[in-house]
Amino acid sequence: MELEKIKGHSYYIKGGTNSGVYVFKDKYVLIIDPGLSNSRAHRLIKLFDSKGLRVKYVLNTHEHSDHYGASKVLLEHYTGAKSIASEDAKTFIDNPYLFSTYVYGGRSNKLLDDYFKNRENKFSIDEVVFEGETKLNNEKFEITELKGHSIGCIGVLTEDKVLYLGDSLFNESILEKYNFPFLFDISEQLNTLDKIKEIDFDFCVMGHAKALLDKEEAVKLVEINKEVIHKYLNQIREFLTTPYTREELLKDIIEYNELKLNYKEYYFSNATLSSMISYLVEGGEIDYQFENGKIYYFMNSKL
Repeated sequence: MELEKIKGHSYYIKGGTNSGVYVFKDKYVLIIDPGLSNSRAHRLIKLFDSKGLRVKYVLNTHEHSDHYGASKVLLEHYTGAKSIASEDAKTFIDNPYLFSTYVYGGRSNKLLDDYFKNRENKFSIDEVVFEGETKLNNEKFEITELKGHSIGCIGVLTEDKVLYLGDSLFNESILEKYNFPFLFDISEQLNTLDKIKEIDFDFCVMGHAKALLDKEEAVKLVEINKEVIHKYLNQIREFLTTPYTREELLKDIIEYNELKLNYKEYYFSNATLSSMISYLVEGGEIDYQFENGKIYYFMNSKL
């Protein structure tokens, strides 16, 4: 594990989840998305201690446990450290059972819950941040709402023009591995992708895989992310020339795209499909009929 400098006081640490680090002049540290596990937290502590650094803030870009799971150990080790997130992310982080409830569509079960074993590391968010300028340790940071992948996604821009994106933008390798991306709100995600292009940054840190991109690389990746979303929206439009139930539609998407899923990934895909259906319903593109105890979706013939 290494603390890798990007520019000025802005750093990152590679991992299964990449962490952002901002080192203040007084040797205090802001860590962004510490990662999933207790072992990750202990490695971070060892690294910071070896450099005479002390965590003062733990900021979570969104409410998924692979980004915030290591927070509790850090907060307990560094007395007085504060946890930070958006208002919507706080709701889920403070109440971790809500995430699988949303994904499953009701009370979840051990087949799904076993994927979220770090829930026992429960902690509460101390401070909520909103879009716009915020001060931490007397230095300025720009918070940007980047909703879509989750309801509570934010980006953090330092004065070094380094942008920490969390999972608001997916690397190509992640899109290849999880080709049907996990998205909460399609309209918001498309808006977020356009928004990223307008932010004035020199480098950005991604949540997973290749950690660091420059602005030009990020803009190209934005278009790739948009293409993947529109690919699946167009597939749904094509399938729905014939009435489909949601489960039948998911089955054909999985088979057509040769997706390899486990129990958790199936429900993640189901949640994304639901979000895409909602996007098309809100756009007036699809309608439904209730027949023989099933809901069938189909393209709106009035368009």
